[in-house]
This record gives sequence, structure tokens and C-alpha cells, in this order.
Amino acid sequence: MLKIAYLFIVALLAGCAGSITEVQRIEAVPEVDKTYKRILVFAVTQKERVRAAVESELVAEMNKSEFEASRFQEPNAAVPWENPSELQKLVAEDAREGGYDGVLVVSLIRKNRESRYVPEQVVYQPIVTSIGPLASTTYMDTTVVPPSFEETTNYVLKSTLFDSVSGNPVWQLYSNTVNPDSLDAAARDFGKVVVKALRKTLPHAAEQK
Repeated sequence: MLKIAYLFIVALLAGCAGSITEVQRIEAVPEVDKTYKRILVFAVTQKERVRAAVESELVAEMNKSEFEASRFQEPNAAVPWENPSELQKLVAEDAREGGYDGVLVVSLIRKNRESRYVPEQVVYQPIVTSIGPLASTTYMDTTVVPPSFEETTNYVLKSTLFDSVSGNPVWQLYSNTVNPDSLDAAARDFGKVVVKALRKTLPHAAEQK
């Protein structure tokens, strides 16, 4: 049975600065006996728009490379969210019936919101003023920036590739997305980072001699 970390991805939106996704760590089995080419993608969230965005971006990025990926097609309304065992069984059966080599499952580990106090700042800017054809004078323009609070929101996600037959994990990536501008921007940035890491670190089956 496919083992899915039953943690929901919540809304990956709101924030101020640009979306930045960074890899925290990657874990992989030392060797595999097959090549993971056909991949079923499933984002574990009851929020349909979030799920669609994350899955679609991952599938699009994977299909630009050597993978053949598809989204888990079960509509959110038909997914047994309150029954993890049934959910695992449903995804596993879909993967086997579709002939997929593996299932990439994305789940939210935690969401951190931090607030940092920024004290009052005084900014000085030189201003040059002409006082005639051959002379000028310079004075400092002073701007006082009042104290404020800067908020940062971090989303820590886990992306795990499970073998579709055994249900065992063969590859796992932990990532951190900071201050996404929007859901679409976050999903697009996240998809690129995950697929790039997959291409570089996913183990391949040894060639038969």
C-alpha cells in the first residue's frame, strides 16, 4: 500500500517579496531496480485550487524533461480525505492501473510566520543646488523612516517519490518557500526546483550487461 504523509498543503498565497523556493535536503535510496519515468503527481490538500496549481506546475515541468507525468485525476469531492487508509489505497490503485513507475506526493510539513521589528531609521541624501553659473552648494536632505514590522511567511514542503508497486519511498526532498507573491508564482517556482532536483539526484537502475 502506498504510504502517504497525511499532511495538508494550505494556501500558498499572500506575502510581499518575490517567491523563493530553496532545497533544504534530499534523501534517496542507494540503488533502484527500475527507471522512474512515468510519474503520477498528487498534492495532498483539500483546497482544490491549491492542489490544481501545484500538480499542474509539477506535471508541466516534468513533461518538459525526460519524465512522463500526469495528475491524480480523482476530483477533490470524491477523495476520502478523512480516511487516510482509503486515500492511500485509492492513489496506489490509480498508479498501478495507469502503469506508472512511481507516485510523487507533495505535502505541507509546517508553515512559519515571523515578525521582525525594524527600528526608526534616518536616511541622508546629498542635494546639490546651483547658485550661479560657476558655483553650487550641497546640503543633506534628511528623511525619517518610522519604525515598522516586517513579516515573513515560510512554507516547508516535503516531496516524496514512492514506488508504485512496493509503496516504498525511493526519493524525498524538503524545500522551503518564502513569501510567495501568489499561488501561481509559488507553484511555478516550486515545480522548477523540485524537477531540477529530481533530474540531478533521482537514482537510476543499473544497466544490464
